[in-house]
Parts: sequence; C-alpha cells; structure tokens
Amino acid sequence: MLTAIATPPPICTANSDYLRQGYCVIEMPPLSSQVRDSFADMPRDSHSLGRMREIRLSQYLGYWDESEWVFALLPQRKYVQSARYIKLKEAGGVARHREQLAIDPSPLIARVLDNLPVDRSEQYQINVNQIRVVVNPDFRGITVPEGPHRDGHEYSVIAIARRENVRGGETQVIDPGTLQVVHRQTLEENQAILIDDERYIHYASDIEAASGSIGYRDIWVIEINRWATRAYGIAHERAAMRG
Repeated sequence: MLTAIATPPPICTANSDYLRQGYCVIEMPPLSSQVRDSFADMPRDSHSLGRMREIRLSQYLGYWDESEWVFALLPQRKYVQSARYIKLKEAGGVARHREQLAIDPSPLIARVLDNLPVDRSEQYQINVNQIRVVVNPDFRGITVPEGPHRDGHEYSVIAIARRENVRGGETQVIDPGTLQVVHRQTLEENQAILIDDERYIHYASDIEAASGSIGYRDIWVIEINRWATRAYGIAHERAAMRG
C-alpha cells in the first residue's frame, strides 16, 4: 500500500502549544463509519489475557514529498517494546504478534505530523496501534497496565476514536523528575494528545462503565521515530529485548 495525503506547504510550523511545552491536544480528522466499525472486528490481545483488550498494529515508512505526506506499509513483524522503558513482564522485551489494520490510517498520521516539529527532509517510521479496552463484569477497564511510563520513541500520540458508556480514562502527562502531573485531561472523541516522549512520561486512568456493566474506549496509539532510530527491524528487536 502506498498512500499520499495532501497537507499544507512545508513552511507550516508545528503546533505552538507543542513548541512551548512539549505536548499539545489537537483535533483529529473525523472517522468514517467504516473506520469506526473496524474497532468491532479486532483480535483479542493474546499477550494480555488478564484484561479484555482487542488490538491491531501496522507499521509504516513515512516521508514528505514536496506537498504531501506519503506512507508505505512495512512488512509485518513482531511488535517489540524496549525492556528499558516497559517494565511490565508481558510487554517489555517480548516479541508479540499483532494482526495488521484493516483500514488506512494515513489521514490520522498526516494530521499528527503536521502538528509536530519534524524535519521534512527526514524519513520516519510510524507504529499505528488500534486498541479497544473493554470493561465488563469479568474484566476491569485497565487502560495502561504499564503504569506511568515512556514508550521509548521520539513522539507518542494517544487519540480517542470512541468512548461508549464509560467514565474515567483521564490522560496524564507527568514530569519524570518530580512526578508532578503537568497536564491532565479526559480526551473526547476525535481528540489526540501529542507528547514529547523523551521529555515526559504518561499514563491514563482506568475506565468504568457509566451505567450498567459494559463499556469500552477505542483509541489509536501512534509512535514516531526518525528512520535512522526506527523501532522496527532486526537491530531494534535485538536491542529492545536486551533492554
């Protein structure tokens, strides 16, 4: 798959809030019914059976071509988060299988990149995680089992696609030196928070059913690195498993 997304000219600047404080909240493009419905057709996370979480992942090469972002789907590999940053036993340094996305997230990635201070002469490697966290009588709605953490990327993005019969899920941006929460917000549908992952740690509180006993929170987690420091391929997997 090779997708081109037209965006403003290269002279456009990054989001002013991000430049000033290292994080910002933005509006994401509206989702089509097909994209929204795709959250209902995802495999269970087999590495997280203590929670009811459904997930897909696709990884991309992205670059700016004069007037538009171009994204190419990379060959499917195991997803490996660095054991240096992710201390959860089931996740850090573990090669995990993820089925790929069934939809095209290019408009979402382009919107994010247009709000970040990225060098458009560089190429980028992008992870797009599509996640549904379910709360029901059998499972707590644990949104971030790792606790407050860094993802180990240059930029981390959490975007909300849907909140169905839930309360909670407050996103927090935390100073790792003082552990002070510098920003907290319960993001609404089609909002995203962009975070300098090298500067802050982040967290989100659990969700609860607002009424009855069943609800869910659909999110995108987008992780971005320059191609030279990509979180993809043999060298990354070897280093991530070592921690």
